Amino acid sequence: MHKLVVVNEYCTRQAGSDCARCGHACPHGAISLPEGNAAPVVDHDVCNGCGICFGVCDAFASTHLTMNDLHARIRRIATSGRRAYLTCKENIFPDLHIDTNVVVLPCLSMVPPELWTLLMAEKIRLTIACDLKYCEDCDRAGEIGGELFPRAIEIAEQRTGENVLFSYRIPESQKLIEKYTDEEDPTDRRAAFTGLLSDVGEIASGKRRLRNSEVLQDYYAKRERARAVARLNLSENSPFADFTPEGRQKHTLFPRQKMLLEAVERRHDIAAEIPVGISKTDFEYCTGAGACVAACPTGARSLDQETGKPEVDPMYCVGCGACMNACEQGAVFIDEATAEIYLDELEKASEESAEAKAKKEKHKHGLRLGHKE
Repeated sequence: MHKLVVVNEYCTRQAGSDCARCGHACPHGAISLPEGNAAPVVDHDVCNGCGICFGVCDAFASTHLTMNDLHARIRRIATSGRRAYLTCKENIFPDLHIDTNVVVLPCLSMVPPELWTLLMAEKIRLTIACDLKYCEDCDRAGEIGGELFPRAIEIAEQRTGENVLFSYRIPESQKLIEKYTDEEDPTDRRAAFTGLLSDVGEIASGKRRLRNSEVLQDYYAKRERARAVARLNLSENSPFADFTPEGRQKHTLFPRQKMLLEAVERRHDIAAEIPVGISKTDFEYCTGAGACVAACPTGARSLDQETGKPEVDPMYCVGCGACMNACEQGAVFIDEATAEIYLDELEKASEESAEAKAKKEKHKHGLRLGHKE
């Protein structure tokens, strides 16, 4: 079993928030929450690696899998033109030879709503392949496992208007002829014959080998992700802090927040359907002490250099409430909004990126002219 790890950088408890979701969600009581806002502690003798904590908090990962890894794998399947099937270990039996488009997870509840939302915003064809009856007596994830993942999918479907299919059948590896002569396959004869001709043509030309190449699929997935990050004008959590006139200020974009931003950037129309909590300040009570800025775990809060008052970058705010707990004046609160608040920021980021690119090109042009002279 792969070891569960806690990524302290993504734990808001250490900044003073009251978050305890991981402890409540763990079906085996393997996660304890020490006093004094310390990071969660995992009892590895009790933990069986179900991964439910992955689905409720950014701070959990394993030595084997992260949400970025999972996203990249599903995208590789989609890049090859296939439907991605997700299932859990409880549904995999010894004699089952699963196909390459099947992703097997310890528990489906380890996939957070933000990742489902991003996958649907990317128009990736998804199917849950499992028998829900196995969730009722699952030793790995317990009863809560069968309750969390349908709710996460439902949330993403409501946000995007897309849907995830459910199937009792897990695709198995098949030879080419078996694929098109399977009696249970709903494809009619004409469609099956057309599909067979297409596959034979791809084999003859070598395209099939390329389409099924994980190296090539990984390349396409990384290229597409790089484009998305460039459009968002967001760093990939560089270990180097940003420098401001007041000193060092590190911005940390939490993984689930990044997924949400990518989804909204792809589909502006879904923003109104996604509720978010954004930190706000009541300036009638604010004294500009800066405790909220010091407490913010993502760097979303900073002090305005002219007014000395705190301001918030909603792109980084995760609504954890650490700032609210830190403010002795009671001037900070969490306001209910929608992801539409990100759209203006995304537009600003795009304009700034275009302006920076234009300046860079102008500088290069000037250097070339100088070189010619």
